[in-house]
Amino acid sequence: MLSGGVARGQAFRTTGEGLNVGHFLLYPSVDFEYTDSDNVFYSSQDLPEDQIIKSGMTVVRPRILMDLPIGGNRIRWVYSPLYRDYTSKSFVQTQRFSHYFDFEALHTGPVVTVRGGYHLVLGTEELREVDRGGELVFGTTPFKAYVTEAEVTLSMGARNGISVLPLYNAVAFDDSTPNSLIGYRRRQIEIRFQHAVSLTSQVFAFYSHEDSQQDREQVLFGNVSYDARTAGLGLRRTLNREVVAFLHAGYKEMDFKGGSNSNFRGPAVDANATWQVSDVTVLALSGVHQAFQSFYINNNYYLDTEVRFRLTHQVGRNVFWDTSIGFLNNRYADPLDISVTAETPPGQDCEPMIPDPGDPSQLICGGDGRIDIYESLQPSVGRRRHDRLYRAEVGAGWQLSPLLRLFIGYNSERRRSNVEQIVSGQTVDPFAYSVNRILFRLEAGWQ
Repeated sequence: MLSGGVARGQAFRTTGEGLNVGHFLLYPSVDFEYTDSDNVFYSSQDLPEDQIIKSGMTVVRPRILMDLPIGGNRIRWVYSPLYRDYTSKSFVQTQRFSHYFDFEALHTGPVVTVRGGYHLVLGTEELREVDRGGELVFGTTPFKAYVTEAEVTLSMGARNGISVLPLYNAVAFDDSTPNSLIGYRRRQIEIRFQHAVSLTSQVFAFYSHEDSQQDREQVLFGNVSYDARTAGLGLRRTLNREVVAFLHAGYKEMDFKGGSNSNFRGPAVDANATWQVSDVTVLALSGVHQAFQSFYINNNYYLDTEVRFRLTHQVGRNVFWDTSIGFLNNRYADPLDISVTAETPPGQDCEPMIPDPGDPSQLICGGDGRIDIYESLQPSVGRRRHDRLYRAEVGAGWQLSPLLRLFIGYNSERRRSNVEQIVSGQTVDPFAYSVNRILFRLEAGWQ
């Protein structure tokens, strides 16, 4: 749920001294994790219990971070492969590996400062890399997602400056998979006029323009693209090169081409803050109110509102406990409509089949004006989808040695929606799920 820049900044976060290897600082580490989940696929709680799969999951996550300081400049990269294996034998796991790679270069000059970054994920289940608002819940289709970005800042005196931030984001799913999702390409450029109110804090006014094009595997409603503009104000505070407070708030306009032709006009807010309550207690707050392009049937966009609180408290020198709660509320733009459109191929509306007038022994497409693969959603036609999710976590960690850490935790999610679908003759909410997990993690190495 973190903003893009803040989330990518956390990829380079370190909490201790690394290994000095020549001019480099290296942070090698590995995590061993076991999770027990009572609903691996986030299946609807309305389904019979024997259709909800429970399983343990083993994860091994090596990580290497390289930091090369060069005077006031810096080059950093992180590579972290991930191996995931489920203990259940009730399904076939075809993809066990995911890969994360981050690169950042920073040049600080007396007049011009330049930062460039690249973020790459080759994954399957890591759908927040694809859909930040949480519309997509679970997937097994391999995908590639990457972000290339830059920030060029021109100093205009001791306190003022102007920054240009171009960004390109692309997502592609494996189209050889029957359940392939929708990829997209997104371009954005933002201009900021900023003023330093202190050595660590900046306020800025911004204007951004972005456009996006979806790549739909099945063109049932036609391709959808959008053009968006946002203007507003922001705040950024850093401490030891880490962002500890960030606010990006403005008014956004999204104009869509294709789909349902509904457009968005309204506020867009992205905020994160970390507060050192005491020497041993840290409170982290984050919130989002954003419109995101939708993957769901005939909807152009959905409005995502999220808030999250995390409290970390240290007990003695080597023990801490951590707890968090979160709430997500997604409202969709358009009433559900499964009607055939001009873009729908004729073969997508065959039911009910009818006898061939030329040969009554053969059946041909009859059609009822509704797209066949969505007919099970007929009870929800005309309804605007609305999802709510509650999330809670609690855990405790121990610093067993300078290079060895243990964490034990529990987390729970509850999601509800107002969508009804006919499954095996019964009406279910396909997006209503309940998931409980118990987590054990052993971390070894430099962080």
